[in-house]
Amino acid sequence: MTQDLMTDCESDSMTVSNEVILNVNSVTLEYRTKKNVVTATKRVSFSVNKSDRYVLLGPSGCGKSTLLKSIAGYLPPVEGEILLNGKKVIRPGPDRIVVFQEFDQLLPWKTVLGNIVFALMVEEKLTQKQAEEVARYYIDKYA
Repeated sequence: MTQDLMTDCESDSMTVSNEVILNVNSVTLEYRTKKNVVTATKRVSFSVNKSDRYVLLGPSGCGKSTLLKSIAGYLPPVEGEILLNGKKVIRPGPDRIVVFQEFDQLLPWKTVLGNIVFALMVEEKLTQKQAEEVARYYIDKYA
């Protein structure tokens, strides 16, 4: 099980893949406040291939974090759809890792490793040893 989690994201760095893993199709995202509706993104579309590294760049308040929350499954689009590996994103899932800008999402008394292990044990139902193995793999790979 842990080996599957680690090999799912591996790719040969010398090979460029045209395999689309993320499709954001005409996505409109809105927040509803007590007084009005705020449109965070309007009909945003892009795709990310397996070997791509993608950057969302823009000024504060333009919808970058809102879009990431939607890709993670925390905010459903009011229009359009988000596909991850060909499957519609409808809720958060263990195939995505999100670190929010708001630090109240992390356990401040835990290390980076500890926070990742905790999330993996809760979401994936892994043992402590399995979760540590997966967490260390990704920390070593991306840190």
